[in-house]
Order: sequence, then C-alpha cells, then structure tokens
Amino acid sequence: MESMNHLPVRIIPNTARLATLVLVAFACVSCGPQVIEGRPPFIGISGMQLVDDTLSADFRISNQNGVAMNIEFMDITVTVNEVELASEQRTFQLAIDANSAEEVKVKEFPETPTRDLLASLEAREVASLPFSLVGSVRTREDGTLRFEQKGHLYPVPGKPGFFRSAVTQAEGLRRDDNL
Repeated sequence: MESMNHLPVRIIPNTARLATLVLVAFACVSCGPQVIEGRPPFIGISGMQLVDDTLSADFRISNQNGVAMNIEFMDITVTVNEVELASEQRTFQLAIDANSAEEVKVKEFPETPTRDLLASLEAREVASLPFSLVGSVRTREDGTLRFEQKGHLYPVPGKPGFFRSAVTQAEGLRRDDNL
C-alpha cells in the first residue's frame, strides 16, 4: 500500500517540474528579440547635383529588416510642385544586408521646369523646395513593397549645383501582396 501512495507523489513533482520548464522556455522565446521582416526599405535622397544639363540623384536605400533584402526592381519618382524632378524604373540585382544601406545613383537630362526649380533654389529665391518621393521595390523575399515620403530640398552652402534633403514625413510604408 505504501508504494501506491508514493507513486503519485513522485509523478506530481516531475510533472510540475516539466510544466515549469515548458513555461520558462515559452517565456524566454516570446520575450526574446524579434526579427523584423517584410518592412519596406527607407529610401531617401542623400544628394542631388545639377551640372550643365545633367541631374544626378543619389538615393540611399536602407534595409530596416533584421534579414537581408534582395531587390530585383526599383521604381522611384521625386516630384516638386507637380513637376517630376527625378524618376527611375530599373530592373537589377541589389543585395542589402540586414540593417544596412546601399547607394543608387540616377542620372538624367531634366526638362526646363526641373532646371528652373533647382535654379530658383540655388539662387535662394526660395528657402527650400517641398518634394514628394514615392515608389516601390520588388524583393525576392517579400514581393512588392511601397513607400512614400515628403520632405524639403535645400542648397548646399558653398557648393553651387548641390542639393540635400530632409525628410519630414514618411507614410504609406507597406507590403503589397496583391501585385
């Protein structure tokens, strides 16, 4: 009879220990660091230069994810007062490590309205030019990821024809599974 009384006593502590270990393991996993995936890159204008008839725009593409991003297609358009300042639609292979960034240079021959806008900024006729940067990237991992930002372009002091940007609002950063 004594052995029957001891049997449940031994099982209960082992079961309680096992349950406690499972709960601790679950708590450690759920409270541990979360890897961010599927977030669109943050794309900003790191510099812009107008020399003669050529506009060069450098775009900094920052991977906000905890995993690598492989971009296969990029569509970026920068507009100022409904005038297209720069635009790029390009198929290419660009690998960006987790939490890293890469630069992409775009060169084009702008129309007169674009040159006039930048000339007014360089001549300090206006303090800044409000811009809108919209577009998307297609990645191997997450498909099409859209982004939209608003900011201002400023002349770089002491560097004629050079401009820099400041982003004031980023919105519409989302994954688009329907494309």
